[in-house]
Amino acid sequence: MYALILSICYLGGGCDDLVIDAFNTQPQCLRAMEEQRLRHAACMPVEDFIEGYGLPAQEHADF
Repeated sequence: MYALILSICYLGGGCDDLVIDAFNTQPQCLRAMEEQRLRHAACMPVEDFIEGYGLPAQEHADF
């Protein structure tokens, strides 16, 4: 299973990762991300996100 994760970074500092939805396959997740036009999002295995192996939100930010 893959989680669609949106990274939210605040102007005052700090970031949060929010799980938007879960999908059975990575292509389904990537398609949903594209359909919703999410720019600061990622599809990652649910197990990796739960165990904290994913990239922190700050690494997704482009500012």
